[in-house]
Amino acid sequence: MAKQPNPAGVAKAAEDANDVVEEASASSTDKGKPREIKGGVPYTPSPGVFKRALEGIIAAERPDKFSPDFMETILHLTGGGARAVPPMLKKMQFLSPDGSPTTLYSKVKTDGGRSQAAYEGLRNAFGELFKRKEFVHRADENAVKDVLVEITGLKKTDAIIRLMYASFEAVRAFITADVAKESDAARETDVENASERIHQGRPVDGVKLGLSYQINIVLPETENIAVFNAIFKSLRDNLLR
Repeated sequence: MAKQPNPAGVAKAAEDANDVVEEASASSTDKGKPREIKGGVPYTPSPGVFKRALEGIIAAERPDKFSPDFMETILHLTGGGARAVPPMLKKMQFLSPDGSPTTLYSKVKTDGGRSQAAYEGLRNAFGELFKRKEFVHRADENAVKDVLVEITGLKKTDAIIRLMYASFEAVRAFITADVAKESDAARETDVENASERIHQGRPVDGVKLGLSYQINIVLPETENIAVFNAIFKSLRDNLLR
């Protein structure tokens, strides 16, 4: 009896093959000459590999450093597609410049924080899209690609646009809640708390804040000491408490 292929293995192989085709297509234009893409929108030549990296991060223990050995041994990612993973994670601020996992990296591993972490990572990496369209994380494929075309000036059918969208979608797939409202509410709470601490004279982020005033007083030309006493009494009673 012929051995039946593993469906998961077939799907993974197909995904990898598609990434190879996309990568070859993206690099075939002006071969040997790097393309200048406007807007600074990030993308990976192997979006399928990048998405598997995110899935692996959720399941694996957090390393001290996101090293090539960690990717190969723990996440089982190799080749050119794997080399493009750390730069994308750094743009998302999941990794610090030295490759150390950040708080967002830890947050995406949790069931309760994953959606919010993915949203924040998406905004960090694809901030230019959010400047053009505030709720781009909720837009359909055609609308997202329209924004990419507007930023880059490329044709919608360009392989780079497809890779940019696929990289965007690899992160967006982990957003499962109305995270924009949660993020706005959190920012409002932070502002309110900071305002309250300032009002009460308590330190904000370890720094004690206060208010100072500079008051210029033009005194009248008089030799009557009672006038001066009245002026300074009023200042003491109303401003210097």
